[in-house]
Amino acid sequence: MIIVDNREKRSIVPGKLEQFGVMIKFADLPVGDYLISDTLCVERKEMNDYIASLTSGHLHTQLYELSTNFEVSYLIVEGIISEALMYRKIKREVYLSSLAGASLKKSLEGKRGIVQIINLETAFDTALFLKSLDERVGGNEPRIPKISRVKKGIKDQLVFIVSSLPGIGEIRAKKLLEHFGDLKNLVNADLEEIASIPGVGFKTARELHGLFFKKYDKEVE
Repeated sequence: MIIVDNREKRSIVPGKLEQFGVMIKFADLPVGDYLISDTLCVERKEMNDYIASLTSGHLHTQLYELSTNFEVSYLIVEGIISEALMYRKIKREVYLSSLAGASLKKSLEGKRGIVQIINLETAFDTALFLKSLDERVGGNEPRIPKISRVKKGIKDQLVFIVSSLPGIGEIRAKKLLEHFGDLKNLVNADLEEIASIPGVGFKTARELHGLFFKKYDKEVE
């Protein structure tokens, strides 16, 4: 049996799994979209969704959750690369570099494992892949895991917060915190000072600076 997150009801993948003879059960999964065993979790993203989450920084948080809570996890990126890159105006090397980085993403505490990256063209392929995983894992029926958050120290919490900002990974986050000392100084810093940090660059600094001073509008998503 594969446990499917309720948000995946909008996808055709669960229906295809049932057509292939795979037993499924819908539930609210705390992490990921498909649970095949206690230690095997799958996050599925359509290509445009992947690129959007990469740009927003949301992908970093999801990869952190996968690597923190599961020894084995998969990130399925679903769609045709060339079409998505053309419409979203993302360079191919940037996209491929993000896949390489995603496969190496681990929790800050180094608690658990590596996220495997799979690129599939269609939802049909995704269903076949999940079916194959389910057959290979076999054994006991998977259970929804009880997620026990690892208590982070202050330094890890600060790095996690800053690294989730657009264009900022763990390495850049540490450099920014080493320079500014705390979040208050970072948020109130001048554009030029942020851009002067090695490895950040003016484009990323401008995006951060704009975000820090952007007002929250509850009517706009």
